[in-house]
Formats: sequence, C-alpha cells, structure tokens
Amino acid sequence: MKLKNILVVFLCTFFIGGCSDNSITPKQNLKIVETTSSEQETTETQDRPVLNHRQFENLFNHMNSNLKIQNFKLKASTLGDDVTAIDKKLSFNKREWLTVDGTMDGTNLKSTQETLYFEDKDQTTQLSIHFAYTENYIGNDMVQYQINSGYNELNQKISNKSDLMIISYKNLIISVQQNTVNYLPLTCFAN
Repeated sequence: MKLKNILVVFLCTFFIGGCSDNSITPKQNLKIVETTSSEQETTETQDRPVLNHRQFENLFNHMNSNLKIQNFKLKASTLGDDVTAIDKKLSFNKREWLTVDGTMDGTNLKSTQETLYFEDKDQTTQLSIHFAYTENYIGNDMVQYQINSGYNELNQKISNKSDLMIISYKNLIISVQQNTVNYLPLTCFAN
C-alpha cells in the first residue's frame, strides 16, 4: 500500500477518532462563552491545552483497540508495563528511564512512549506508529517527512526501504515509520 495513503488513513483516524476529547476523557458538560477575536487570540496563546499522562494512556489504549489500517493487521504493541532505560546524558541529565519522573518505580510506572506495530498480510511491509509523551505544548503540525531515496551518495537498496513522518499534537510526538522489502519511492505514486 502507498505510504501516502496509509498516512492519510492514520491521520484521519487519529485526529478525528483518536484525539477527540471523548476518547481521552469522560463526556463533560460544555460551557459556551462568547469572546472577541483579540480575547480569543490571547487565550489561545496563553492557554495551550496539553494531555495529562492518564489521557495519553487512554489515547494509546483507544488507538490500540480501534486504529484500523486497510490491508494491515496490528501485530504487536507496547500496551502494558514497557519502559526503556537510557544513558542519562542522552536526556540532558534529566532522566535515566523514559518515564514521566525519570525513575523506575514499579508501583507508579508511567512510560512516556508507546508503539503500535502493523504488518501487511504478505509480511513485506511494517508500519510502526510511535507515541511519545512530553509535559510541554509543542503544537499541532507535521514536523518531518523523511524520504531517504534519491541521494546518489547513499546505497539505494537500503535507503529505499523506509520512510519516516513525525507529527506533533499538543504535547505528543507521533512518528510513523514504514519499513518494506519491496519499496517503491513515493514519486512512483504521484497522481
């Protein structure tokens, strides 16, 4: 399947179904308040909503249960206790574990990363969708779309095997990585 199509399906599913307030918090009564455009701009720049860690976990659980990608099957995920140890220097001396508080406290384990692993039916293409939690608002944007093919200096047999997209959503970093045996560059799929 074309990476472009897979990413569109993922983004639509994520932003429409996965990131609605209903998937991360219980339904609440909403209060409608009228504001002027200058008040709204000030509020938007000062009050940038972020997901708390519980909402991050709820979102991942929702995606783990509900994300469907045509011609792909969810093969594995990091649902449950799954943390990574890191060299403290890699986190600018903030953490030794990729957890909210940087420690490995088994009674209150709060991982800051989760992953979904999809494969196509022929097992020739894998999609890894990584979710990383931060405490700071980052914004809603596509941060990077990396295609390694087309650089004459690189071994094309290797570089033509993967694509990477990174998206920011509130205080989350979401990366979608495609690895495939029979890769066709996206330029082959131009409409």
